[in-house]
Amino acid sequence: MKKILSLTLCLIALPALADFNLGGPGVPAGTVKAAGAPFKVEYTIPGGVYRFVFRGIEARGATLGAPGSSGTKGNGGQFHLSATVWTDVGHEKLGKIEFRDVQEFNAAPLKTLLLDNQEVFQAPGNTPMNVTIEWAGQGNAHKPDGFFNVLGESQAQPTVPTGTLTFEVGDYALRNLPTGAYPPGKATIVRD
Repeated sequence: MKKILSLTLCLIALPALADFNLGGPGVPAGTVKAAGAPFKVEYTIPGGVYRFVFRGIEARGATLGAPGSSGTKGNGGQFHLSATVWTDVGHEKLGKIEFRDVQEFNAAPLKTLLLDNQEVFQAPGNTPMNVTIEWAGQGNAHKPDGFFNVLGESQAQPTVPTGTLTFEVGDYALRNLPTGAYPPGKATIVRD
């Protein structure tokens, strides 16, 4: 009976390792994953974007590790995470987080690497650009559990025009508009 109880407690205490969640601006949570390292995963934001800002990367997690030439504790040597963002207008930027070994990755708090200058990708005119994010993990890690995110923002709609418009106070008839485009009537401008 003691052996069964001991085995049950041991199984409950093991971490539930699954996948490495890969995230970023414009990427729906939980849709892009890696099952182990090494990995290289690409994701193109559907529909394109008008503006994309790449600020850096962050990672945290745990892995069962893998035997490697750098030790006998299953550390598998160094473990590196990098991300690349590129668009169809030719921009690219790369960041890299390094862990000395898998044990450091397992024990480390959230690691963040910010770019010295954020990279801003702007679509030319009113046509959205394609943005592809590539996450890469080098090293040897089995059954990872954690996340690896690209930091920044994504703008799916064109930039709202800014500026001023000046009208005289009065009533204006809505004329010469296609039928059904606007309701019939008039616009009234009043001074505050």
